[in-house]
Amino acid sequence: MNTTEAIHSRQTAKVLADSPWAPSLTQDEQERLREHLLNLAAKAPYHYKSAERYKTGGQTSSLPFRCYTLDGAACNTLASQLASLDPPPGKILNMLWAAELLIINTWLPDVFGTQPEHREMEPLPFVGNLRNMEHIAATSAAIQNMLLGATAEGYPNYWSSGGMMRQKSARNMLQISMEEVMLGAVFIFPKDAAERAEEIKPGKLREEGKVLGTFSKKVSL
Repeated sequence: MNTTEAIHSRQTAKVLADSPWAPSLTQDEQERLREHLLNLAAKAPYHYKSAERYKTGGQTSSLPFRCYTLDGAACNTLASQLASLDPPPGKILNMLWAAELLIINTWLPDVFGTQPEHREMEPLPFVGNLRNMEHIAATSAAIQNMLLGATAEGYPNYWSSGGMMRQKSARNMLQISMEEVMLGAVFIFPKDAAERAEEIKPGKLREEGKVLGTFSKKVSL
């Protein structure tokens, strides 16, 4: 599948399982898929390096985003841990049961001034400057690269906002700093998800607003 075919084929597939699924890939296959998608994420364009304050714990990249990955077994373990939290995880639980791989993507805001030492929420509202806009755009490009890569390999996928995984209790489980802003949780599902799923919800807006003249304008000078 070439790039154009992947773009046209990519579509939201919110796969919901009614109980934990056994992985369809071996651990080695899951690892190869993980590395493949992360390499695609790293190819996303970015204009500004991340602040030095984020280069800790072995994550020393200048990229303005971070990726946290869970294989199928880890997704099932996370689902068990989230099930006991309040508020309940809702459909996140069903997606974790079905997932072959989960990649949680955060972006790293440039924050000014003194910040709370103990944080209950992500750093919102962040400063709406050009650098932060560029950070969000770069992270979005990285996510799209992974979605297209998964589509090209035949894996149904879903870009979630993260739901209750954004909260401190879940972030502690995931070991994701509250200083980072979660932009997306990319769920990668088995190739045979359509045969195994209790339900697959398509994207509600897939066909809306796509007529060329309604969102584009040819500039004549």
